[in-house]
Amino acid sequence: MIAETLSLDGEGLRLRPLVQEDAPRVYELASNWNVASMLARMPYPYTESSAEEWISGHVEGRASGNSWPFAIEVRSELVGATGLSRTDDGPYELGYWIGEPYWGQGIATKAARVIVKFAFDILGADRLISGHFTENSASGRVLTNIGFQKTGKESRFCVARGKNVDCIEFELHASEIF
Repeated sequence: MIAETLSLDGEGLRLRPLVQEDAPRVYELASNWNVASMLARMPYPYTESSAEEWISGHVEGRASGNSWPFAIEVRSELVGATGLSRTDDGPYELGYWIGEPYWGQGIATKAARVIVKFAFDILGADRLISGHFTENSASGRVLTNIGFQKTGKESRFCVARGKNVDCIEFELHASEIF
């Protein structure tokens, strides 16, 4: 079993497990409509108790091997989060968000490269999926920059918006990058 305290370093950043002490910082960054409205599962308004509840489920998700959430740190400062979650039909889905003050700095792309390497090299995944809402072209650039290919379009429910939103689907196979 992979340690629950596993941290990943690379690309000038560190991915590490989130802990309850991170809840105020997660709340500070995630309680922003511009962040929450671009994510399928994040509620809005986002509260500090939302952050605490989210973080409290991480140990169990890691222990089961179904969920690998990480804080994204740049120069020892938490700036967002990324992770892998096992889908019902098997592959891991890559997700990420960056606090708005850190947008446009390439952080999501760097973090995604690190976690994709983890998925293929450590978890032994052969395929990853991901997606972004159609109006979030920056997230689309992250995925295409690290080799994901578009596979289609679907409608996904956005908790923050309370409605279905058009989403572009992507996938990446280990054989395509290694």
